[in-house]
Amino acid sequence: MAALGLRAAGTALAVVLILLVMLWFTWGTQENIARGNRLLRWLQTGLPLIGRRTTLRWVGSSAVELAFVDPVQPFADVTVVVVLEPRDVPWFWALARSHGRKDFLIFRARLRSPPRFELEIGDASGWTGSERIGRLDEDAWAAADWQVPGLRVFHATGGSSPEAVRPILHRLTEASGGVWRLSVRREPPHVEVHVLPPDPEAADANELVRAVVDLAGTAAS
Repeated sequence: MAALGLRAAGTALAVVLILLVMLWFTWGTQENIARGNRLLRWLQTGLPLIGRRTTLRWVGSSAVELAFVDPVQPFADVTVVVVLEPRDVPWFWALARSHGRKDFLIFRARLRSPPRFELEIGDASGWTGSERIGRLDEDAWAAADWQVPGLRVFHATGGSSPEAVRPILHRLTEASGGVWRLSVRREPPHVEVHVLPPDPEAADANELVRAVVDLAGTAAS
């Protein structure tokens, strides 16, 4: 009888755990969809600065991708990705947060002509900021002090000066919740920017998107 009671208790516990996981998955999925849609609505006011037509697709419940059709000069291709924390799976969410992952935005672009300089800027404490910088060849890249707290700046030696990007970096910082990564490369993607989203109620998406457009224009000139 005792063994039967233990088995029944174990079965009941397993059922409860399964129900909890299913409820968490449902909550996490709905929360991410709501957050993603909220960020997309906020971005809508600024996206026409890049192009009028886009295609949209969700990648699971943790990312939504906007691809532009016929973007404006100097862009050849532009993709904007809203990346969300994996809230639908509790243990993945806990692991991701322990590594500093948060909701963030990616602007990724191929230009119609390659940049004349190369630049890597990263936040060492950001989820995506330190990885690329850690792989740079110290003999081919030089550090620069642009006096932006928390950000490390490197530019490729031998190319044109990236100094014109400096005020744009400040604009990106002010228009977002913080810059995790800014990359300008001669090989596609030519421009990539990772930023934390600001408070949609207090910030203007035009300022953020215009700064990205100006970054691309500076890289292409």
